[in-house]
Amino acid sequence: MVAAALLWLVIPLWQRPSEEDQQPNKSEQRVSTIVVAVLVPLLAVAMYVLLSNWNWSAAEQQIAQSEQMEDLLEQLQERMKENPQDLNGWLLLGRSHATMGRYQEAAGAYQHAYDLSKGESLEATIGLGEALSLSDETALAGRAGELFEEALAKAPNHPKALWYGSVAALQAGDLKRGRDRLQALLAQNPPAELQTVLQRQIDALNEQIGEGEQSASSTSGTQSQASPARSIQVAVSIAPALQQQIAKDLPLFVLARDPAGGPPLAVQKHSAASLPLTVTLSDKDAMMASRTISTVPRVQVVARLSRNGNPQAQSGDFFGEAAFDFGKDTGTLNIIIDRTVP
Repeated sequence: MVAAALLWLVIPLWQRPSEEDQQPNKSEQRVSTIVVAVLVPLLAVAMYVLLSNWNWSAAEQQIAQSEQMEDLLEQLQERMKENPQDLNGWLLLGRSHATMGRYQEAAGAYQHAYDLSKGESLEATIGLGEALSLSDETALAGRAGELFEEALAKAPNHPKALWYGSVAALQAGDLKRGRDRLQALLAQNPPAELQTVLQRQIDALNEQIGEGEQSASSTSGTQSQASPARSIQVAVSIAPALQQQIAKDLPLFVLARDPAGGPPLAVQKHSAASLPLTVTLSDKDAMMASRTISTVPRVQVVARLSRNGNPQAQSGDFFGEAAFDFGKDTGTLNIIIDRTVP
């Protein structure tokens, strides 16, 4: 808008007047041109600053805090190079990386702390397990799950260990252990909002456990009244325009979510080298036995290539998505990876 205003005002002022025109002399025109060229941008900037509802001080503070955090983090990393045996330093570095969402770096720092303490540091054990599970949603079925079991053996009532330990147990199909850990977490009187979520989850597990026991005690041929298992066949491909930008070793996450929110209902991990490919998402791919694709009428399926290996969407990741309604849609769901996370 400023550029358009300048073109509209400056060009006529700069043109040479004809002899018949009764206009100011050339020097006066140049002065007017300069005044307009300077005042119009200054006026636009002043109006934007004074009239805009943008919180300038908050933005400046956020930038300053981010820069300060980066400086402190660099100083801490340098200190750890000089003092690699500093257990508390590694723990602080792990917490700092985790706070900034750098879970792979956090896992590296916590691994140092875990090794230094020979597995005795509860904070290192839980921090490493959490960082691994946040950087790879399938890790709870492996190393991360083992770490939380170690933590619960040392501290049976640790809230974070109980939560992740419950999720790991439910992923493994151990509904009773998962429920018991949620009940132990609920008994610690968490905030009201969390109490509601936990109680709802516990009630759902109690219902499933009761149905399973009833089915096991019934005669052969008796069917459980639970919802039938579902599956979705998903064909994933990549747009030709993005093929040259994709490294073959990039992790590929194919996951189904409840459009209403919450953790994925099903997830599989592959690699970009396998594209194009067709996968089948089912209840077996659930993160929690009580939350599967069979528990919702509709899902949002996402195929995402992660630049840093993190299953959570990060800026620069490539993805595609599509919806699937179990009451209406049939056949294979086609997803083309053709977008980039801003």
